[in-house]
Amino acid sequence: MELVFAGFGGQGVLTSGMIMAEMALEEGKTVTWMPTYGPAMRGGKAYSVVKYVDGVIGGPDIEESDVLVAMNAPSLEYAAYLKEGGTLIINSDEVADDQTVEGNFNIIRVPCMELAMKANNPKAANIVAIGALIKKCGLFEPDMARRVLKEMFVKKGKEKFTAANEAAFNEGYNYVQ
Repeated sequence: MELVFAGFGGQGVLTSGMIMAEMALEEGKTVTWMPTYGPAMRGGKAYSVVKYVDGVIGGPDIEESDVLVAMNAPSLEYAAYLKEGGTLIINSDEVADDQTVEGNFNIIRVPCMELAMKANNPKAANIVAIGALIKKCGLFEPDMARRVLKEMFVKKGKEKFTAANEAAFNEGYNYVQ
């Protein structure tokens, strides 16, 4: 499985990748996580690639993605790496409805910022996207995903965000049919 999270620095795309990598590790998978960002950490171009399998992984960079989470319009350029029939989750708060994407993809538009605000967690648009991804793709059991999400922030000393992050995850998860 290859996942790409792309956006501007500050949108949580590196953290999103790390969270998904931890979930894959929890299931005993072989995992790579590769963050990439420009010289401007906030506002510059950023993406992270997560790959996980039962066996051996080749290189860590983007090859042929199963899923792309595009947090802004410029991130749609990574759709060039998305497999035919792959899943494209678009943050509809940052990407115009008339923005076209070439290819045969399963496109899900999620108002990540709006749902993060609804969860009273304005910095958690990326967590909303993870919730939507988990629901749409069925990659991990939602209870395990919530637990790993909580543990990641506790390890970082940010346990005070546990309830708000779970609320953001649930908003994304419940938004997707």
